[in-house]
Amino acid sequence: MQNRVWLRCEIFPGMFSTEFAVQIKTVDGKVLSFFLPKESVRELGTELGQIEVDLIDRGTDFGFVLLPQRSFEGPNAAKVPEAVLSAA
Repeated sequence: MQNRVWLRCEIFPGMFSTEFAVQIKTVDGKVLSFFLPKESVRELGTELGQIEVDLIDRGTDFGFVLLPQRSFEGPNAAKVPEAVLSAA
């Protein structure tokens, strides 16, 4: 199972005008962060956006996703709440 889905995230200005700093929260409350080009982020409002990710597996209340970039904290995949995912 591998589908493209949108992952809701927090977004902030990046180090450069062409990028966003992206933060996501995992099901266990950890915050993962990384930079992405602005064209890879769908802005939803102030500090809220979506990024397209690969859904690798799904449980009843979570999705296991492959991130488009390795996070500063290390992983390039994350178990996120089902509520922050939507069809791409």
